[in-house]
Amino acid sequence: MTGTRTPDSLNIGDLVGPWRIEGYAGRGSYGAVFRARRADDPGSPPVALKMAVFPHDPRFEREVELLRRTRHPAVPRLIDQGWWEAEPGVRHPYVVMEWIRGQRLYEWARMHTPTSREVLRVVAQLAWGLEVLHRGECLHRDLKGDNILVEPEGRAVLTDFGSGTWKGAPPLTHRVLPPNTPEYRSPEALRFEWQHWSTPGARYHATPADDLYALGVTLYRLLTRIYPPPGTEPEDLKKQIQGGVARRQCTHELNPRVVPELSALVERLLAAEPEARGTASELAQAAETSAEHLGSAADVPLWASVKPAVQTQAGPARPVDAKTAPAKATEHKAGTLQARQQVRPVPWRNLLALLTMSLAVVGPCWMAPEWSAKPSETARAEALDAGMEPDAGTRGLGDDALTTRMEVQSIPSEARSISLDMPKQPLPGQRRPPCKRDWEKIIHGGCWVRVADKRPPCSDDTYQWQEECYDPAWERARPPTTQNPQAQ
Repeated sequence: MTGTRTPDSLNIGDLVGPWRIEGYAGRGSYGAVFRARRADDPGSPPVALKMAVFPHDPRFEREVELLRRTRHPAVPRLIDQGWWEAEPGVRHPYVVMEWIRGQRLYEWARMHTPTSREVLRVVAQLAWGLEVLHRGECLHRDLKGDNILVEPEGRAVLTDFGSGTWKGAPPLTHRVLPPNTPEYRSPEALRFEWQHWSTPGARYHATPADDLYALGVTLYRLLTRIYPPPGTEPEDLKKQIQGGVARRQCTHELNPRVVPELSALVERLLAAEPEARGTASELAQAAETSAEHLGSAADVPLWASVKPAVQTQAGPARPVDAKTAPAKATEHKAGTLQARQQVRPVPWRNLLALLTMSLAVVGPCWMAPEWSAKPSETARAEALDAGMEPDAGTRGLGDDALTTRMEVQSIPSEARSISLDMPKQPLPGQRRPPCKRDWEKIIHGGCWVRVADKRPPCSDDTYQWQEECYDPAWERARPPTTQNPQAQ
């Protein structure tokens, strides 16, 4: 009907409840975001007013509930909610949140060219935000670069909770998988979809491990500018099941400016088994410890600057203490970004344990021939010439690739000392007897898994022993303790 009002028809100066529209900030598939301010207080801080594109959209009720349950600097502060009546009987829900003066994560990386240390600080903040979310038995379920904002002073914020859920929430859709972005789905979610795509009523129940895997994909793309394999289509999964796919290269193989400790965290998040990804709290602690104690290699920009960086410093000083309140609380009680809480120093024995864990995860990547290169050589990294395209809600994104030259930093002696000959003692983090599975074999005091379809000469990422190829069996981190939200 001609003249029907919609959220897209709102103009500067229009009123939505007590809020006056000041500008248009963006639009997604389900919501339009405006910059607004209290109409009765022109001097009040600006806010982000997000309105549903479709009338009576239940996603907004979810977003409001999740924001109400989760208070943390890495989550936007909920200010107000209401309904905008486009015409009699047609009402659009809206939610009002604090205004985040930031850039989307991939845009921030392209414009600012951060260092590994700065990325680790961002990871720590996001992980502490997820820890509060998961501890409250809530899930984000659509974590990706376009749903993360980084402010000029370095604060990182999770956004767009419209696909989220909590324990006991009613289903949002009747599809097999929750509504999210395919490129960021976990292997277990893809397996479930492939196995149950034709099963009536089948529904995948996401867990905190799905959020962590999505964060791993986000970081992999942030650091390499490409998605990790395998693809996300069912046909790609079918090929993986039937014939395997190419080995995923670690982030520091594709971009040698990435420090191994950061690469190790990404690899852990991308682990095939959900239990091996650990918890958000463990991730946050590992990222904070690495950011605190790494040397000058962590301060090298991740890419050669292709254009002048804008003033979006993620500073040498951590802007936010992302630590959360005690375990029984669901609210972050650190009042402001200006006052950083005092954090207890991490004992060196804990630091060594964390670094050992990182070495255990990144070990197979360190054995790759590319990592034994001389510091002066160049490395290939697939990247977009003008940066990465937005990834919100799209399927099968294809990044145009180019070759970028970058100097390799000095190689740690530990990396050079690891070879593909069977080591005489267990590797750091490798499981030791008693081995937990029938198919594991004890060799030189460590547990090993024979690669059934390989014979010498073994590939770059396996070890040779008595005319057979083996992979080390790694210790796993303890599984998440949060109960799984059951609603989709």
